[in-house]
Amino acid sequence: MSLRKKMLVSLFAALLCISSYIIIPIGPVPITLQVLFILLAGSVLGAEMGALSVVIWILLGSFGLPVFAGGKAGPMVLLGPTGGYLLGFVICAWVVGFITHHDSYSRVRTGIAMLIGLAIAYAVGVAGFMASFAFFLQKPMTLQQALSIAVFPFVPFDLVKVGIGAWLAPVLQAALNRAGFAEGRHENA
Repeated sequence: MSLRKKMLVSLFAALLCISSYIIIPIGPVPITLQVLFILLAGSVLGAEMGALSVVIWILLGSFGLPVFAGGKAGPMVLLGPTGGYLLGFVICAWVVGFITHHDSYSRVRTGIAMLIGLAIAYAVGVAGFMASFAFFLQKPMTLQQALSIAVFPFVPFDLVKVGIGAWLAPVLQAALNRAGFAEGRHENA
């Protein structure tokens, strides 16, 4: 991996750290800007580098740096209610990057890729949410209960993030292309 690619992966990992502090607490899973930067990491960096930036962010938090939502840290966060979302975010970034890795996708196609990635993050996240409540808190819940707590409140906010991300990804990619930091993706921004 070139130094430029390492810099971009590190930049997105840092943006994820910062975005974790911008929260709206609404329950065990707060609203943050993390989703926006995860979607952008995948669409701007591609599958491997986008997922790698998310993995680095998760490792930083697992090793004790307060980079998860609300300044949380430590390996126990991975086992808590939001642990499934962390794994889902890695998969989301990879999927978005995989779908958008071809040249010059439109904003609509980028948005569709982001919606697919987000749906996967929701699925993995809600599974982890339910498992955390069932096994660690001894409070099993139905899928409907889990969706009403850990998915439905976030959908409107995350759809806005998808819209922003789909508009912003081609702009960022074009700027990185002009600066010599990335290969020629999203050049028709």
